[in-house]
Order: sequence, then structure tokens, then C-alpha cells
Amino acid sequence: MLDVYELMNLEDELRPELEEKLGHILSRLNREERIVELLDLLGLAELLRVETGYKVQANGKIIIIGQSAIAANIILAIAERFGINKRRMELYLEYEDAVKFNFRKTQYDPTYSLIMVGPMPHSAKSKEEYGSVISAIENKEGYPPVVRLGSNGLKITKSDLKAKLEECINNGLIQAA
Repeated sequence: MLDVYELMNLEDELRPELEEKLGHILSRLNREERIVELLDLLGLAELLRVETGYKVQANGKIIIIGQSAIAANIILAIAERFGINKRRMELYLEYEDAVKFNFRKTQYDPTYSLIMVGPMPHSAKSKEEYGSVISAIENKEGYPPVVRLGSNGLKITKSDLKAKLEECINNGLIQAA
């Protein structure tokens, strides 16, 4: 691991190199189909998002997927407390469910409003060239919004689920009723 001074020196050396070679680097990564990987590493994946005009419906199904610390009946009760009918909820609460789940079925399907994710394997169906299935559905066009559950790493808890559902309703991603 580099110390602060070594990092500052590296930054000073990288800056002119990147300015000079950035176009070449981006072209090469694009040809190798690794540009998404670079932007993910830099935390800049949103730079590739292109508005297509496709919009999900706020009153559609909500998927909750990943290893859950709470039971399905409690999740459904929390959703109903927010005015979300339990028929709108699709729950896949085992760690391995995410390996088998075909996220592509939600792509460009307006019946899905939101995907809430908890702990799951990085490698799963629909991952393609991305580092994880979560990165894939967050960054590929046509998927419903993705909400990561957990405040310090992925975790499905009552308090976080309540907070994220309330936030999604307030932001118009989903609607009650």
C-alpha cells in the first residue's frame, strides 16, 4: 500500500500521461469491451447511461432478492404498511436464488418497478461482462431502478427496508396502492 506522499507523486506523474494518452486508452478499452469495467472501478459508470425514453411504471412489481435476515411474511407486512399490495412483491430471499434468477426477464418489462438487492454471489445469470450481476443491472439499459439494501455492505434488515421503501416512494420510483 502506498503512503500519502507516494500517492501524491503517482498522481503528479499520472496526470500528464493520462492527458496525453486518454483517447488511446479509451479506444483500446472500448475495443476490448472493458470500458464499463474501468468506469465501474472509477465510480463513474453513470457516464455511459443514455436516455432511451424507456420508463418503468411506478405501480409495478418490486423484486427483493438476496440472503435475507428477515422472513418473507415480515417483508410483506412492511410493504403493506407502506400501501404496497403484497401481490406486487416478488421475493427471492436465499443467497442461491440470485444465481438462478434471470434478471433479463425484467429488462424492458414495464411490469417491474424496482429491484431491491441484498447479499448475493457476484457471479450469476445475466452478469455478462460486468464484475457482478448487480453492476450489470445497474448499468445496462432498460432495467428497473436498482436499490442496494444495507447501510454498510449489502444486508436485508427491517429498518433499512423501511427506510429504502419510504425513500423510493418519496422519490417517485414506486407508488403505494
